[in-house]
Amino acid sequence: MTDFALSQIFASISFIFGLASMQFKSRRSILLCLIVSVTFNSVHFYYLGRPEPSALLLLIGLRFLVAVFTTDRKVMFIFLVFNIITFALTFTSLLSLLTLVGTMLGTYGSFQPVERQVRLYFMGGNICWLTHNIAAWTPVGILMETAFLISSLIGFWR
Repeated sequence: MTDFALSQIFASISFIFGLASMQFKSRRSILLCLIVSVTFNSVHFYYLGRPEPSALLLLIGLRFLVAVFTTDRKVMFIFLVFNIITFALTFTSLLSLLTLVGTMLGTYGSFQPVERQVRLYFMGGNICWLTHNIAAWTPVGILMETAFLISSLIGFWR
């Protein structure tokens, strides 16, 4: 099996958990399900040879775990700095700037105490990741981010 095929399998697993997460109402449930999703998504990008999004997604998983327990703005700022450092250490392509912006929006959203605010910032991040996935050409990743965006919109209006 090729690395590309493996990447799409891992993206598919990520997709399932990500879709499920956007249908929960509680902030905690959303974040716990997203931990699983981003871990598989990280492996997906690893197999695509994209170190920046792979590393950022692992950091996102850690951020979600911490955000389950706190919305402290000091912790949020620590993760914003970690995002930039992680990106700088793995930088190989200007294309991945989109993943950095998406990650920064998601970081800010993760530490919002109100579910509607979380969803709004996540939707901004989804748009960045979707644009990246189109340019990086990962079909399941494109489908996943499109579905996440639609699902987030439905959850927001619900």
